[in-house]
Amino acid sequence: MIQRLICPISGAPATVIFSRSYALPELLSFAKRAGISDKLADKPYEIRHCPASGLCFQTWVLDDNELAGLYSPSSDAGFFLAAIGRQKLHWFAHMTEEILVMRQMVAAKTPVVLDFGCNWGKWASMALAHGCDVYGVEVNCGAAAFCAARGIKMISREQVRGMHFDFINVDQVIEHLSDPLGVTNALADALKPGAFMKLGTPDNPRLPQQLRAAQASGDNTVLDAKTIDPLIPLQHVNLFSNASLKFLAGQIGLRPVRLPFWKWVGAGQLWNLPRQFNRNIVTPFKRRRMRGTYLWLQKSG
Repeated sequence: MIQRLICPISGAPATVIFSRSYALPELLSFAKRAGISDKLADKPYEIRHCPASGLCFQTWVLDDNELAGLYSPSSDAGFFLAAIGRQKLHWFAHMTEEILVMRQMVAAKTPVVLDFGCNWGKWASMALAHGCDVYGVEVNCGAAAFCAARGIKMISREQVRGMHFDFINVDQVIEHLSDPLGVTNALADALKPGAFMKLGTPDNPRLPQQLRAAQASGDNTVLDAKTIDPLIPLQHVNLFSNASLKFLAGQIGLRPVRLPFWKWVGAGQLWNLPRQFNRNIVTPFKRRRMRGTYLWLQKSG
């Protein structure tokens, strides 16, 4: 395991705002799921906050080998096909919308793109269908094999170095990483001049204050699985805010991009569905305002 006493994106001191023993029934199940209950016997579920970056993060996290074990359950193609079948139609619409915007913003006729942490290839498969040259990185061996069989070019993290991409998708990934700065910095180096990286993470701006209040009162109801999900023990080990994502962007030399309103309107899907009609109107405003924990970043040049 890895102990992080300083902020993983600023290197600045960070204050403990919440701490509980993994022996608590509310937390023991997470330790058992990771298969390392013995290693956590003397370690707390501890959350720190960095005033310099605005990041909240877990002190004790899994190392690379432990992460690979956690995220590589035994699975075959049938497992992933069933997962695809459970997706709702609007989910596919969201992927299509984003990639249509990307195709309008990237000048290359055949954009070279990387889906970093691609799982079973949800974003990568859609990019492939929209004419991109698609690469993927995935720690889950079963998911990586499934993606490769669908035409996605699977590579290792080490192979990313020396390659150059028009767009890198990093969605629901950096909240899992012990070293989000090191990983995103390496990805930024793999961007072509003027290319883009998208960062998306879970968002809950109220959770840090809830944790502080629970620490002061001794209340454990905050450990409810739904409440604690953005900092789910051993998995979501970093809780980013809009400010901390922008801080990270500055650290890796990328600038946040104010996304074009009309391109998002034009890319809207399923206008015939009430849920999507509302979303297709609201989303372009959200992307334009650059709030929340969904940001596109651009490399200079």
